[in-house]
Amino acid sequence: MEKILLGMSGGKDSTWACRVLQSKGYEVEGLLLVLHSSAPVEEARSAAERLGIKLHIADRSSRFKVAVEEYFAKEYLNGRTPNPCVECNSNIKFATLIEEADRLGIEKISTGHYVRVGKSGDRYTLCQGKDLKKDQSYFLWQLTQEVLSRFVSPLEDITKDEVVEGVVGASLVKEIKESQEICFIPDNDYVSFLKRTLLEQEVSKAFATGDFVTSDGKVVGKHSGYASYTVGQRKGLGIALGRPAFVLDILPEENKVLVGFEEDNRCQRFLADSLNFVSAEPFEGELKCFVRPRYRSPLVECEVKVKDGIANVYISTSIKSVSPGQSAVFYDTHGTVLFGGKICKEQKT
Repeated sequence: MEKILLGMSGGKDSTWACRVLQSKGYEVEGLLLVLHSSAPVEEARSAAERLGIKLHIADRSSRFKVAVEEYFAKEYLNGRTPNPCVECNSNIKFATLIEEADRLGIEKISTGHYVRVGKSGDRYTLCQGKDLKKDQSYFLWQLTQEVLSRFVSPLEDITKDEVVEGVVGASLVKEIKESQEICFIPDNDYVSFLKRTLLEQEVSKAFATGDFVTSDGKVVGKHSGYASYTVGQRKGLGIALGRPAFVLDILPEENKVLVGFEEDNRCQRFLADSLNFVSAEPFEGELKCFVRPRYRSPLVECEVKVKDGIANVYISTSIKSVSPGQSAVFYDTHGTVLFGGKICKEQKT
């Protein structure tokens, strides 16, 4: 019986993933990552006991603090909107699964993500799972071929409704409301988190009062610190311009927040860097495909020109403004993740 190491949280997804793996003949061992004080230790232990599997616990809180929490804060300091789940998945969760599997002499790893893993020619592929409403491939674009070669995805052909029905029907987990917030900011007060995490001089810079300005340089109000805002934000600006205003850009070096109206909050071109070719062979040149510039946004057709590690993206129909620091993930017509990158600049025309 082949062993497999499964990342576990004690929640519905990882618990049912274990049951599916067991039904396929794997000998499952669980791994709980302790990343912060809210780690679900008792929930994971309880689930492992019900499933009859061994549970390992790995404390990665120090690494998480640097690679995810401090990264998150620095991105806001630099006027960008980070995606901490992307960083955590590649640098913490899957990295630790590989490390611990090697330590335990286990070849295969698994999680409760709603994605599909396959192979095309010599390359392993990452694709959307059956449940497109819960698809999490967007968050995994930084995974490498080495990781994919060892990754078994038990929920690839299963929907969230089927998971809930399975775990509740088998009394494997209690009904727990799933949080939609960032795990290390459970109260969703990210401004307070930034003020606790950044250095004193960085807080003074990021939260100094400055100007809201329009594209023609007109000052239309005062902001409470540029790190309090993200590109595309409409609510909570505290300015009255006669109709809804949107954040169009963050200018940290000038301590200004650029604002405009709905028609200004659109783009057709943007750049992405830090590219990782997940399923596709690394390439330079032009490609027609689909892009998702933020989680849950619809896939849109695009033309991409890759040169010197930068993707220049052109979309035929304008979309809501993209946020520097967020992930842009590129797919083919079959839902395969070709590559991904971090949005680094927006071009309005």
